[in-house]
Amino acid sequence: MSKRIKKGIIASPGIRMGKAIVFRGDEIKIPKYHINEANLEKEIERFNDALNKTKQEIIEIQNKIAEEKFNDLADIFSTHIMALEDPHFIERARRKIRQEQRNAEWVINDISIELINSLSQIDDEYLRERIVDVSDINKRLISNLQQKNKVNLSDINEYSILFASDLTPSETALLNRQYILAFVTDHGGKTSHTAIMARSMDIPAIVGMDDITSYVKNDDYVIVDAIHGEIIINPSQEEIGEYKKYQLELEKIEEELSKLTTLPSVTTDSIEVFLYGNLEIPDEMENIKNHGAHGVGLFRTEFLFLGKNLPDEESQFQEYKKVVEFFNPYPVTIRTLDFGGDKIPGSMKFQREMNPFLGCRSIRFSLRNIEIFKTQLRAILRASAFGKIKIMFPMISNLSELIEAKKITHDVMDELRISGIPFDPDVKLGIMIEVPSAVIAADILAEEADFFSVGTNDLVQYILAVDRSNEKIADIYNPLDISVLRFLKMMADTSHKYSIPISICGEMAGEAKYTMLLLGLGFLELSMSSKNLYLVKNVIRSVSMEECQNFTHHVLSLKKQEEIEQIFNDVVFKKFPDLILK
Repeated sequence: MSKRIKKGIIASPGIRMGKAIVFRGDEIKIPKYHINEANLEKEIERFNDALNKTKQEIIEIQNKIAEEKFNDLADIFSTHIMALEDPHFIERARRKIRQEQRNAEWVINDISIELINSLSQIDDEYLRERIVDVSDINKRLISNLQQKNKVNLSDINEYSILFASDLTPSETALLNRQYILAFVTDHGGKTSHTAIMARSMDIPAIVGMDDITSYVKNDDYVIVDAIHGEIIINPSQEEIGEYKKYQLELEKIEEELSKLTTLPSVTTDSIEVFLYGNLEIPDEMENIKNHGAHGVGLFRTEFLFLGKNLPDEESQFQEYKKVVEFFNPYPVTIRTLDFGGDKIPGSMKFQREMNPFLGCRSIRFSLRNIEIFKTQLRAILRASAFGKIKIMFPMISNLSELIEAKKITHDVMDELRISGIPFDPDVKLGIMIEVPSAVIAADILAEEADFFSVGTNDLVQYILAVDRSNEKIADIYNPLDISVLRFLKMMADTSHKYSIPISICGEMAGEAKYTMLLLGLGFLELSMSSKNLYLVKNVIRSVSMEECQNFTHHVLSLKKQEEIEQIFNDVVFKKFPDLILK
């Protein structure tokens, strides 16, 4: 009898079926023992050897990825190499070995645990998922200290579905893509480097399935449905037949959608809608461009601040310049630092807050840490000389914050001008609309902002007073709540009244089931994950603006949640197949 399990996060979409291989990984035990003073330098030398060997292994993985034409993914391992070369980490490890007279394995693991604990307290999902990168480096270092032979996933030579507790980026890079049809893990999230790699390599994957490895055994026949987030263990012949048919239909639809790349995103009555990509890290640039985006509507910069030390101006400038040149002449909207204020990876630490979601985060953090803010602004402005850049300030809640952020930006411009450093003096300065106060005061903010971009993820959570990461109340978090829709209508109307360009860059923008609604509200610029660009464009090219406006007018006239959901079933899901929209 088949067993159906549905609770995972779709990291990379697709459907695959085959025999399971359960990967248990290397069993690493961390010994703790005293090192005599006479042997301390030998222990330091052992640490140095492991450091060099680990670095060489990662360089080889990086080269392998590059040879397979995944140059964008090779950059992921540059951060691993930087971590291994970090003088702060190296000196700290050596000092702890000498002062505590402990073995290198114990010391490295101790430092890693401290960093993992720090990352786990950050409310930003992308930053929390860097824990896997820390664990990857830690695991390799300790294996090399113990001179253990590593399990090599590239040795798998039969068609298989891989199940694992978790996969590190280096393990994912070594997957034999000829034979690994898909992978499923107990842990992980959709913004982890492992998930990003799966999408780039076109390997269907479901992550965060809690304890799936305790249900699946080697040689079980499984169906991985990474469209709906389901695993079916030992399906019936009828289920296998249905999924094979479903798989063929999906491949046919994907082939048809891929033809949209070069076609304009216009409605049937010739209204143009601008589609942009959300960029987590530069590794995703190729995907965004290949899916026909008009540029980048949200470039998150937090990845630059993951090291033990804060990034300097030059290193930031090089990253921004690379992205801007790649997309030129299309625009790149760069969001300034959007950390929570409880802790930040880097040399600076702050007092932990009881509620970081309402604390010193985003623009509040930047305005209280002017030098960090100015360094980032200098780097962004310098990059503006190489393409079209827009700067976006996150979580603006009142006019004073926007005026202060603009003043600091103009001060930086003056400094660059005096130094003779080129930049675009006409760079646009806009804000993310993420809190209800910004919506209510949008007419006032319009006096100072060059553009608005609605971040629906946080806005919905603040309007409904619900923590979107809390599973107990996840059902309350609903973008279709009538109060959310009214706030969005208010925001769109205000922007049009004052002729301020407006876009949406939250999850709503990338879910094709909401596209008719957003167009009807007046949002004609949408920014999303690259994988959703085809789906959204397909909806745009299949509807008229009049049709969208009538639909939205009807939705806004309703009061009950069930009524809103029913009209979506009656209109959207009938017009567009369930297969495309889910």
